[in-house]
Amino acid sequence: MPSKDSRLNNAEEDIYRHTILNPNDYPEDWLFTDDRFPLCNGTDEQLLDFLCEIFNPEVRDEQSYWKTFFEKIQELIKVDGYEFYIEHIISNCIVYGWRLKDDKFRIIQPSELNLLIALFNRGGYVLDLSTPAFDELTLKEIGLKLTEFYGKSKGKSLMAYTKEGKENDVIKLLVALFDYYSSNSYYEEERKGDNYQKCLSIVNRIRSGIAYISNSAQELEQRFSSEYMTSQISIMMHMTSENPTEAIGKAKELIESCCKTILEERNEPIPKNEKIGALTRRTMSLLKVTPNDIDDAIPAAKAMKQILGNLSAIADGMATLRNSYGSGHGRVASYKGLEERHAKLAVGSSIILVEFLWCTHERTKKDN
Repeated sequence: MPSKDSRLNNAEEDIYRHTILNPNDYPEDWLFTDDRFPLCNGTDEQLLDFLCEIFNPEVRDEQSYWKTFFEKIQELIKVDGYEFYIEHIISNCIVYGWRLKDDKFRIIQPSELNLLIALFNRGGYVLDLSTPAFDELTLKEIGLKLTEFYGKSKGKSLMAYTKEGKENDVIKLLVALFDYYSSNSYYEEERKGDNYQKCLSIVNRIRSGIAYISNSAQELEQRFSSEYMTSQISIMMHMTSENPTEAIGKAKELIESCCKTILEERNEPIPKNEKIGALTRRTMSLLKVTPNDIDDAIPAAKAMKQILGNLSAIADGMATLRNSYGSGHGRVASYKGLEERHAKLAVGSSIILVEFLWCTHERTKKDN
């Protein structure tokens, strides 16, 4: 990023000189009027990305009142339909991301979430877990001691986390609590009741990889995002052992959804009934990641071209597998599907392709 001071090499040196070393050089609100930072006139995404960065553990002062400012800004962005959430945790420090409020849950329904929480939350306690035991469990499952972080009771800390945690991590924690409940002889009589059977059904559905969201391509396109991609990958990897043929169908759908979403976000037409191989090549061409886009003069150009060519071939291979072995096709009783090792190979290949395409899209879409 360029410097506005000709004596300095870049924006970092410029800003440090005129806001830290000489704090009166720039007006207090300089950040909102500096055309290098499109915070006032840019997109919602640019502003939200910036807000997440100012609360990153690498720059925030843990001894300051950052949580007070965080909560205030959280209230403001919720008015516009957004919210901060816990994206991941590093060394017991939270890194925040942002999301649409309505996109909080895709795998589990809110009503199902409430049933599970009601099973665990016992008037501020969580089952019969002591505070140290509860924190040890949450640290193991999600990397964070909840009562220590929130400063609340075990029950309230669990509730707070389910509201701002990433869905995959929330589910991971709830399933771990359910396993603890199911194996605890103290609750043997309770497990004869209807609530336990309902919760058991929810957990079994999640474990078998049957997502709450619709399986239709249209629904996938509407909901595709980095977090959604992560959840679908998790589902597919589990399904390779539970239902290998279904996993292949999901893998093909994910590739199609990824490509169509990229085309849509870049205002490119989406041809109807285009085969997945052609759709993938169209997307790679748009992202400039085909073998022809590699300059022969750069180091290892030949190897890079081979890798990109093999990536595009994944989609064609996935279509063949889907048609021959995947879900959605009637079979005779003697039919035998693929084994788990075959499904893992197919799903793993599709994951490599999708992550590469989506990361390239995310990295370059602002320049598009």
